[in-house]
Order: sequence, then C-alpha cells, then structure tokens
Amino acid sequence: MQKLWRTARDLLMITIGCGLYGFGLVTVNIANHLAEGGITGITLLIRFWWHIDPAYTTFLLNIPLVLLGYRYLGKRALAYTIYGTVMLSFWLFVWQRLPVSLNINHDLFIAGLLAGIFGGVGSGLVYRFGGTTGGSDVIARILEKQTGTPMGKSLLILTSSCWAFLYPT
Repeated sequence: MQKLWRTARDLLMITIGCGLYGFGLVTVNIANHLAEGGITGITLLIRFWWHIDPAYTTFLLNIPLVLLGYRYLGKRALAYTIYGTVMLSFWLFVWQRLPVSLNINHDLFIAGLLAGIFGGVGSGLVYRFGGTTGGSDVIARILEKQTGTPMGKSLLILTSSCWAFLYPT
C-alpha cells in the first residue's frame, strides 16, 4: 500500500510539474518568441518555421530518446520518463487551446524571468519525483544512473557542450 501511495504522489507531482512547465512554454516562451534549450527548443523552432504544434513534435522527437532510456534506465525511471513526456505533450496541447495569457507587454526581461521560473519549478518537480520530460533530461538521468553524476550537473554539462559546439570561440 505504501508503494502505491508513493507512486500516486510521484505521478501527481510529475503531472503538476509538466503542467507548470507547459504553461510557461505556451504563455511565456511562445507568446514572446523566446527560445528554449534541448528538444523543447527544437519543437519551438519547428513551430516558428512550419507552424506545427509543439505538443505533437515534443512527443515525436522524444521517441528515440525514450528508446535509449529503455536500454539504460530501470523500469520505474523509464515509466516515469514516458509519463513525463506524455504529460508535457498533453499540457502543451491543453494550454495552447485555453484562452489563458500573461500580459507582460512583450517585456523580454520579465518574459525571460518568468520562463526561467515556470521552467525551473516545473522541471524541478518532475526531477524531484523521479521523472523527466524527455530530451536531454533522459541523457542526464542515464548519466546519473550509470556514473552517479547528479542530474543538475549533467544537464549543465550537456547544455554547455551544446553551446560550445554551436558557438565556438
């Protein structure tokens, strides 16, 4: 019974985390044309260039990473990753269709702060309760499991490596 309550709590918190993250992406990032990192950033670019809904592209682009997770993650971590990926796509779908907006008059400083808050709190909840939202989170979770490197440190290294690759000095 204890395990069932723990799992229910974890899934509820992952759902709330994905809801917050998705809300920030739709009402702050998309509304103010702000970029994001990782797979989510790619889905925002696809939306900008080809007007394809990020709810669909987030799900589709994460399939190869979930398959990678299948090889290296345990059953619980994999299940929570699949759940988190589906929940993020679900919330992106929902928030784009609800008439909700944050009127910050396209102030990019405030938009950047809000994007960081929603993204950080949402992702933090997801990570804290054992899930990921797909993307580089899956790679960071694998590194955490295989090498013991904390997920935050792995994400920092992955993100820094991408920036260094994209913008060499």
